[in-house]
Amino acid sequence: MKFSIRVQYGVQAMLELALKYGSGPVQIADIAKSQKIPVRYLEQLLLILKRRGLIASTRGKEGGYSLAKHPSDVAVLAIIEAFEGQIELAGKKMKKIPVLFDAFSKIQGNLEKELAKLTLEDLALKKRQKDRAYIYNI
Repeated sequence: MKFSIRVQYGVQAMLELALKYGSGPVQIADIAKSQKIPVRYLEQLLLILKRRGLIASTRGKEGGYSLAKHPSDVAVLAIIEAFEGQIELAGKKMKKIPVLFDAFSKIQGNLEKELAKLTLEDLALKKRQKDRAYIYNI
């Protein structure tokens, strides 16, 4: 299973907003540059996230985008579902083979549970820790 580029870029953009949470709106050009996402594509992604209520926009000279909720209240699952809909490993056709359907349903449940627990705050904390870590070459 592989998430689409929309999901990957969407999570990156949301992580950038989580890292800047509380410091005011972030301009789209800054998000694009920091996360290496094409501006035109990012505009489309941010519109989807805004419609889903995950981010808010502010107009004007000092405008930009910000998280609509605290980073601890935004699960990665919500971001994925904003772009792809509900995760479906065990499709309707798989019901014809109950042993496979049961196995994949269990995996899907575990995946959804883990993605629902993982928040933007968790990712931001890990990113900050990694950025502070020193690398020593001997």
